[in-house]
Amino acid sequence: MVKAFRNTAIAFTFVVVAGSNIIWNLLDDYVACCLAVAASVTAGFCVERAFINRSHREMIRRHGADWQAGSEQADL
Repeated sequence: MVKAFRNTAIAFTFVVVAGSNIIWNLLDDYVACCLAVAASVTAGFCVERAFINRSHREMIRRHGADWQAGSEQADL
């Protein structure tokens, strides 16, 4: 489910950025394509990070404030 939302966000962002350049002819086509790819990858990371943060909040809600992700626990 996360991959589907992430891929949808990536595709949507690419189409919006590239489409706006096609409509308004703001930049060279290659520069616009690179900008669209960079924006879509950034949007994908943001969507994926939002799902991770949501799952962390859910685990804290279910298991209490003492629950921590494995990378956040202190080595004993």
